[in-house]
Order: sequence, then C-alpha cells, then structure tokens
Amino acid sequence: MGLISIGGLGSGLDVTSIVDALVNAERAPKENSLNRFEADVSVTLTGLGGLKASLNELSSSVLSLSLDSNFSKRSTTLSSTDHFTATASSTASAGDYDIEVVTLAQASAHKSKVFTAGSTATFGTGGTLTFTVGSETFNINVSASDSLADIRDNINAASDNELVSVNLFNDVTEIPDTGSLLIFDSKTLGLGNNLVVTFSGDASLADLSTGLTKTQDAGDSTILIDDISATSSDNIFTNVIQDITLNIKKVHGTPGDTDSLSVAIDSASTKTLISAFVEAFNAYTDVVKSLGAADTSAPGILIGDATLRQVSSQIRMLFSTPVSSVTGSFNSLSSIGITTTQDGKLELDSDLLDDAISSDFDQFDELFSSDEGFATKLRDLVTDYTNSSGIISSRVTSLNSQLDRIADDRLNLNMKIESLQLRLTNQFATMDALVAQFNSTQNFLTQQFENLPGYGSNKK
Repeated sequence: MGLISIGGLGSGLDVTSIVDALVNAERAPKENSLNRFEADVSVTLTGLGGLKASLNELSSSVLSLSLDSNFSKRSTTLSSTDHFTATASSTASAGDYDIEVVTLAQASAHKSKVFTAGSTATFGTGGTLTFTVGSETFNINVSASDSLADIRDNINAASDNELVSVNLFNDVTEIPDTGSLLIFDSKTLGLGNNLVVTFSGDASLADLSTGLTKTQDAGDSTILIDDISATSSDNIFTNVIQDITLNIKKVHGTPGDTDSLSVAIDSASTKTLISAFVEAFNAYTDVVKSLGAADTSAPGILIGDATLRQVSSQIRMLFSTPVSSVTGSFNSLSSIGITTTQDGKLELDSDLLDDAISSDFDQFDELFSSDEGFATKLRDLVTDYTNSSGIISSRVTSLNSQLDRIADDRLNLNMKIESLQLRLTNQFATMDALVAQFNSTQNFLTQQFENLPGYGSNKK
C-alpha cells in the first residue's frame, strides 16, 4: 500500500503555491475591474480638462465681442504727432480738421538780483517769504543764518509747496556784479496766474520777493482749428471739438502751418476682434474633434461623451440662430460673412464683412454685444460649462469622488484578500497536519500487518 507522498513538511503538499493561486484567482477579476474603472475615470477627467481649457480660450476671444464699448470706438489719424496728439470718445462725430498750435500755455518766471556773496549770502535777521498764485499760498521762514542755498532748499522741500520750483545759479555776471542768483519758476500755467512773492521781516528779503524781476508772464495756450481760435489755461483742449481731447506740445514754426486731424469710426479694430474670434473658434473645433474622434485606430478620449456632444450641439445651434433684436439685414453671422464649413470650422469672407461694416456698422453692437447678441449668448453658454459651479466642474467633482471610492475599494479588496489568504493558509495547514497524521497511521498499520504470522510468506 503506497504513501500519500506529495512532498512538504507533513503531507508533501505545496501549500504556498496553492494558496497563492487561489488568492490570485479571487483578486484578479476584481482588481482588473477597478483598474479599468480608474483608467476610464482618469481619461474622462483628462478629456474634460482639455475641453474646459479650450472653452476658456474661446470665452476669452468672445469676451471682447460681448462688450458694446468695442463697437463705439473712434480712431484718430494725424498727419504728424510733433505738435499735438488727439483722442476721441465713443460719441465723437467723424470729421477732418486742420489745426495750428499758435502758443503753448506757460507759467510765470522770476529771477533775483546777483548776490556778490554767492550761495552763502544771508539776509539780516531773517523773516518770512510768502508765495501766492491766485488763491493758493504758502510761507517759508528764513532765519538769520540761512544762506541763499538754504533758502532754495527750504522752498523746494516745503510740504505745502505746489506753486514754485527754485534753482540756484552760481558765477553769474550781470554787470557790474558777479555772484549767485535764484530763479523762481512757477508751476501754475495760464493767463493771470503769475507768481507773487512778498515778505515780512528784514528789509533785505525784498531782494527775494518784491524786488524780483519777472522774466516770463503766465499765459494761455492758443490753437487755430480751421481758422477758429481757442485758448486753454493749460496745454489740453477738451471738447473744443466736441468729444475730442487735444494735447498740444509744440508751436508750429511758421504762422499758417497746420497738421491735419481725421476722426472716424474705428471699424478696423472690430474686424480684428472678429478675425481673432474665428481663429479661436477653429482652434476650439480642432480640440473637440480630437476629443470626440470616432477613428477606431485612434479614438478620442471623450468619444460618445454627453457633455462634449451637448456643448457642441448648443454652439452649432447658436451659430445658426439670427439675433431677433437686430432690425437691419445683418442679423446673423452668415449675413456678415462668417459661415460654417463641412468640417465644422468657421470661414470668414473679408469682403462680405467689409461690405457689412460699411453698410450698417451701427448694427454690429446689437448683433454681438446686446443681451440677445451672439457674443453675449456664447459667453454665457461657455460660462455655464466652465465656471466653478458649471457643468464641467460638477462632472469633475463627481469623477474625483469616484476616484476616491475606487481608492477605498482597493483598500477594502486588499483587506479581504489578506483575510482570505490567512484563512486559506490556516485551512491548508490544518489539512496538511491531518494528511501527515494519516500517513503516520498508515505506516504503523503496515508495519503491524507485516509482523503478523504468515503475512510475509504470502508475498510473491
């Protein structure tokens, strides 16, 4: 009678291999299922991230088209910017003008006498200097030890001095004297705004106040617009031409010389915005086509995805819907030269767009930026998908929750597998011990039978 001999500690059974095989058979299908689920979720998250990024780019391009201020711009064209610059508000009328800068606005200027003692000259017992332009005034105290240089520094450093800038000139000769003097440059432009300096205290301070020599009167700026004269207390002319601001900076050298200013509706910037939108939309279309590609050899990672189908469908519908609030003939994208090609992209007919702009540009803000406008609705539609509480964000939150649950399921599976492995190991260990015991009993019985009289003589 043969032994149950499988090899091993007691029974010869390879318990470890058997347990591993059973455990792996239990683990594999569940682990593979979790891996597939996790891969699907991760791929969808990646695809939704790409879709959201593409929609955000599209939203950025359409934002400018949804602002009515971008359809009311005015362009200004100058024959030269040497003498003045110009800006026009959105309500400025188109027109052409010839402008001559006759005078620039200026502030008054004064100088003191020459002090032969130079920059160290002092003024007796001192006193107070008072500076006045119109209703504005400030004071400077002068001590007996204050030099000409100190007085210059104290005036310029005064916290309430918004009226004058003082400079010190040295080695100046005004026959018969040579020495230092102060130059007082008022900061206030305009006719009637001459700087006035008075003093109290030592009489020598008159040389820095009432005794100053005026070297320049304050004066207004003057321009001629188509031979119509206008003045300003500074070098800015606001609304001399209604809704246009002129900043003059240089007098024309020869009387009668002019520079031309042309004000027009800025349709070029609108065309640029529209062209940029078409490019952005076509880039978005490329992303969507890639994400939803049905090519079996290289399928898109969002093929068949409901969100991708939904947003694509809604945008296509928006493109084909006229704007009801537009009263003119240009009430749709196709009417101004934007059409959809067979591959889903936009195509811009520049000539047709130019014709629409020149024919009825006033309707463009209604077509794009009104409450019913195409750009406004597209911006709002994209926002519904991309903002923090939007459709894509909600799906991303849900998918991330699924990843968390997958991680929990992995932990639970590992715990179950560890428990199964322990249970099987114990069971096989028990079985191994029983088999070993059975083998031992068999050996004993065999020996007993062999020792019986006549048992061995029957063997052949």
